Amino acid sequence: MTESYSLNPNLETISNANGMSVTIMDWGATIISMKVPVKGEEAREVLLGVKDPADWYKQSCFFNATIGRFANRVANSEFEIDGKKYKLNSGAQHCLHGGVQGFDKRRFKLLDKSKNSLTYTIHSPDGDMGFPGNFDLTVVFTVTDDNELVMQYTGKCDQKCYACITNHAYFNLNGHNSSILNHTIKMNSTEFLPLDDTSIPTGEVRKVAGGAFDFTKEKTIGHDFRKNDQMKASLGYDHPFLINGDLTKPFIKVSSDDKKLSLEVSSDYPAFQLYTGNYVNQGDSNITARDDGKVYKDQSAVCIEPEFYPDCPHLPQFADVNPMVTPEKPLQKTIIYKFSN
Repeated sequence: MTESYSLNPNLETISNANGMSVTIMDWGATIISMKVPVKGEEAREVLLGVKDPADWYKQSCFFNATIGRFANRVANSEFEIDGKKYKLNSGAQHCLHGGVQGFDKRRFKLLDKSKNSLTYTIHSPDGDMGFPGNFDLTVVFTVTDDNELVMQYTGKCDQKCYACITNHAYFNLNGHNSSILNHTIKMNSTEFLPLDDTSIPTGEVRKVAGGAFDFTKEKTIGHDFRKNDQMKASLGYDHPFLINGDLTKPFIKVSSDDKKLSLEVSSDYPAFQLYTGNYVNQGDSNITARDDGKVYKDQSAVCIEPEFYPDCPHLPQFADVNPMVTPEKPLQKTIIYKFSN
């Protein structure tokens, strides 16, 4: 049984000479704080979070955690490899973010640290949450002098295995508890994957041109919010967009309401999930913000989650850009968050 992660989290902070600092908790290899320098003011806290790290278990939104073994959804909590079926321990119809005890609820081991870099590892045994093979993940967090947080993932498995590791950062570039509907976004992505009413891709690739999912020209998140049938079931944006997987080119730029801070994200994954925090305050959620002591409302953050296509085990037509991990070919992916004023 996984131990309760309300117990004594271990924290490490890395930084650069510009005043950017990132604090990581070993539970879930979770980023509990990311402070970014802004001209004329103190460094801004750009992530949602609770005041006391020991209370992180009270939220169920995957706040800023490392997600695995498989980020996003797997339909009907099952897949097949070489004729063998695997049933995942999801506690729901579809498996979300690795199952009921995904990597966000595990204690990682700190392997190495320096002033600007931290390396964590975790071992996931054969059959863990239903996934095949002994899987070993290494995560390296590095803060660069260009105000970047670089996350490098290496996942090795002794069997064929579907694996997708990402970070579920909840960004609010305003630096305080507030709506992100007036954040602006510009994307290089021209296509997205439509979803059924249970948030599983239909298999269609749809052009964004001219519609609510078109961010090829800068606009606010709220400009077309819930103005498309695709957003009915998800209560807003919670959809995969396709990218070219080029680390040298950011695929999205997000800017704060006051335009004093921007975030660009790049990755060598083929897609990313844009999620507008539609369930931050749904059901039994009652998460108190660390800055003002008030409960976070829905749309208080935006998540940008680079990943393989959701439910790619059931999308064989896209297998060439969503490869399985094998003993010969480990998972090797990078995500970069870059901030600028």
